[in-house]
Amino acid sequence: MGYEPRQSSYKYLLKNERLLSVSAVEDILLARSPSDLYELWRLDEAKGPSHIGERPVLAALPLKEHRGDRGFQLYEAVFGRDSLRVALDLIDSYPDLTRNTLLTLARYQGVKFDVNSEEEPGRIAHEIRNPATDEIARALIRERHWGWPYYGAVDTTPEFVRVLCKYCRKSGEGRKFLDTEFVDQNNTKRTMLEALEAALDWMKARMSQNPEGLVEFKKTNPLGLDNQVWRDSWDSYFHDNGEIANHDSGIASVDVQRLTYDALLDAAELYKKYLGDFNVADNLHKLALNLKTQIMEVFWCEEQGGYFVIGTDRGPDAQLRPLRIKTSDMGHLLHSRLLKGKAEGLVKRREAVVRQLFSEKMFGLNGIRSLASDEARYRPGAYHNGSVWIWDNYLIVQGLAVHGYNKLASFLADRLLDDVEVTKRFPEYLRGDNSKEHRLNTAKIVVYDEKMDRENVVEQPPQDIQAWSVAAILGIKQHRQETRRSGISATRGSDFEKSILAKVHFD
Repeated sequence: MGYEPRQSSYKYLLKNERLLSVSAVEDILLARSPSDLYELWRLDEAKGPSHIGERPVLAALPLKEHRGDRGFQLYEAVFGRDSLRVALDLIDSYPDLTRNTLLTLARYQGVKFDVNSEEEPGRIAHEIRNPATDEIARALIRERHWGWPYYGAVDTTPEFVRVLCKYCRKSGEGRKFLDTEFVDQNNTKRTMLEALEAALDWMKARMSQNPEGLVEFKKTNPLGLDNQVWRDSWDSYFHDNGEIANHDSGIASVDVQRLTYDALLDAAELYKKYLGDFNVADNLHKLALNLKTQIMEVFWCEEQGGYFVIGTDRGPDAQLRPLRIKTSDMGHLLHSRLLKGKAEGLVKRREAVVRQLFSEKMFGLNGIRSLASDEARYRPGAYHNGSVWIWDNYLIVQGLAVHGYNKLASFLADRLLDDVEVTKRFPEYLRGDNSKEHRLNTAKIVVYDEKMDRENVVEQPPQDIQAWSVAAILGIKQHRQETRRSGISATRGSDFEKSILAKVHFD
């Protein structure tokens, strides 16, 4: 039996769930729109604007009105995924931020196997905290037996490779940066080239351990993160009937596969250009092509107009089972070289993805929902199952522009600018309702899932100032300034884009 909605005091309560608590959080009404530069300065803990980039950014900070409320101070730490995303989005305006983010993460790169921290040689850290000064770190040691740094993510390592390769290309340092030295956790002096090689070895090991050559995740710490990707809520990977994915075997995320594909190609180009090692480059290129074949065959679903599924799990026979749900992750593939080209099949899939993203089920006033509204576990205020994330949408904006859908990219970017202007903050995410209002969660709602035998926080207020939301808005503004300076007029849009926009409406 799947999960079915039923009536209750909480509209989106599912079968096998019962409501435990609803606690309101005061909605802070602010008079002024936030300053992106000021918030980036705060997130980087810089002495002043001219010092931005001397260290990686914190993942999030509260408004001063929420200072002292632990719920709004959960992410005042360096998270590998977040810091790399910010470094990538701001590489042109803040190259030192990219450089120092890479060096810091290299220092914390895994050097051994550890079950509690999920450290592995070459793996890039997910979350960096110091238990001596951080109460959240101490609580996670007591309650979940986490070691620090904590490494429970599979997307940080390929993202590290991508950012490192792009920095070498754009900074002009090239081989010089690869020769830059740092001291690792064993107090051993190493170079950034060795950090790159270790990260690639980790990726290749994950792929070689997998029958299909995919990068899967499965926690080693029983109390570690179930889903070791950006959608790290425990209920974010599920089948179309609402059944939670099988975490006893490996789970492969389509988003991680596209990251890995691009990282392999980026590294292949780096080995040819800066190291002259064509053998390594060819091997990396072959791995990427094999992975692309798997992505196109395993993760594509022809149903409902065509879309890329969120990922795969494994059944009792260890065979792959696609998780056939529609999420914003399919839009991330637009930002990848996976869908570049003029071949009829690629164009067909590309356009199918765009139609899905701007369909009534996925698009609303705030932007593209993380989960389509017709999926079993959709809840408009859920962390990853229906809310609208600014960084997620910005990645789609960039992907649309890559393929020349500039009218759609600009239209979606306008939604994100409005999200910040109306809420007067850089929120982690907004609600995914069909609404004429930009809305944030103002309550914490906890339910008990009797089938899974665990509590689930199905709604909670977002963090006030999220680093990758700040970076996204800065990126949009920077692109528009460059466009104005170049004298390029706004695009009129293709017939395909016009047909998409003609169907967009807000209820």
